[in-house]
Amino acid sequence: MSRTTEESVSIDRQERELRQVAEAAGWPVVQVFTDDGLSGRKERERADAALAMLAQGGADVLLVWELSRWSRMGLSAVAKLVGVLRERPGALFIAHKEGLRSDQPAFGIMAAVIAEVAAMEAEGTRDRIRSMRAHVLSQTDPDEMRWLGGSSPFGYRAVARPSGGKMLVVDDYEAEAARTVAEKFASGVSLTDGTRWLQEHGVPTPQSPARRARQAGETVDGLDAGQWRITTVRKLFLSPTLLGRTTKKVQVGARADGSAVEEYRVVTDSQGLPIQRWEPVLDPGTWSAIQSTLTKRGPNAPKKAASWLSGFLECGLCGSVMYANSRKDRANGSFRCANKAVPGLACPGVSIARVPVEHHVEALVLDAIGKLHEYRITERIEGAADPGALEAVAQEISDLQAALADDGADYSVLIPRLEALKERRRALLEAPGKVVRTRIPTGRTLAEAWAEGGVRERQHFISDMLVAVEVEPAARPRQPIAERLLVVWNDPVAEEDD
Repeated sequence: MSRTTEESVSIDRQERELRQVAEAAGWPVVQVFTDDGLSGRKERERADAALAMLAQGGADVLLVWELSRWSRMGLSAVAKLVGVLRERPGALFIAHKEGLRSDQPAFGIMAAVIAEVAAMEAEGTRDRIRSMRAHVLSQTDPDEMRWLGGSSPFGYRAVARPSGGKMLVVDDYEAEAARTVAEKFASGVSLTDGTRWLQEHGVPTPQSPARRARQAGETVDGLDAGQWRITTVRKLFLSPTLLGRTTKKVQVGARADGSAVEEYRVVTDSQGLPIQRWEPVLDPGTWSAIQSTLTKRGPNAPKKAASWLSGFLECGLCGSVMYANSRKDRANGSFRCANKAVPGLACPGVSIARVPVEHHVEALVLDAIGKLHEYRITERIEGAADPGALEAVAQEISDLQAALADDGADYSVLIPRLEALKERRRALLEAPGKVVRTRIPTGRTLAEAWAEGGVRERQHFISDMLVAVEVEPAARPRQPIAERLLVVWNDPVAEEDD
């Protein structure tokens, strides 16, 4: 059956009645197969397993409560059944509800009619469901929008609507976690580190038992919170559901074998613009900022730095950047001049052991700033539009431009809306305002922040401190690292605290 809540035809009732039939006939039950919660229209593995058991002699009788409950695949299912029964003349098939037995005259004809009717019923049900879903998803009036059911998207939970049905509202706990990770992605933190943060902070995954219990107001003690995976996190933060939008599966092409190529696309209104169905978890600016950082790495995408000093070391002979590399004959790797491997260049190249250089520069940096306290800087604009307003307008402009590119776009409606948005953006940009910065202590020293940070965080530290580190060729064997380095410090103009 499709749902365990169908009490009139529950699994327990079906099995109980079939066991009574078997007991009355003196047949021992050797195996029970159940399909609980699976679609009746699909070729079910358990139904095939039961038929295979009959074909191979593992059982002599196959009892089903109702023919349509065994399969709704129509004539194809009946053909497979009849084929098995012909191969094993002594085998018996019984559909209890219809009183149908394979040893009855014209069994094949009766089974075919019943199965085909069931297949037509399933097809009609599918079409009705599709029509209902399309109608619900097309609604633009907030009072008419409702959740179609299933597991709620991460960042949301389903609640009852006053007018019936359910709707999605922001789940404060999950939304806070999503915003924290999104800010990390926007600042350059890797997908791996963002995934690790969710796991280390015990945030339940979307399909985990712990999440279902927490949203139901039940205890989560001892329940599995799931394992966050990079693919899940990428899909989550690339999805427009975090903007309060809904997606649907659409066919975008066909393969050579005729099968459909389908993608999930955001649900739009009659003008091709995304429908805002629920309160957004992320603001449009943050969501837009992380889209490019979470896409799959392309051939021209920048590679992850091998060392936090990558890009800061320069060859003392030619001034070229030195890159970190790993060599089989040098376990800790080294930095070497990029021009050394380029044919035709006069520079003989400079190289230096990687770990000693990192330790030396690290000691210089921490000696200068390690005891200072770490602060997080927040900004707000006084006397002008909030940055969120600009980001929201930018997202609306992007949506309109996408709608204009679609076939059949109504330019007479969309272009005036686009011009109005541009005028709104122009007014926001021209409004006078003052940027106010606030320093919030994190409770860590910069030395502690350095120790806990990765490559990107350390590069952020030194980007404001170092202009470059020039590396001179070794003048003699075992020459101290300090003698070969010329550290060029940055001398920024001090800013007054607001």
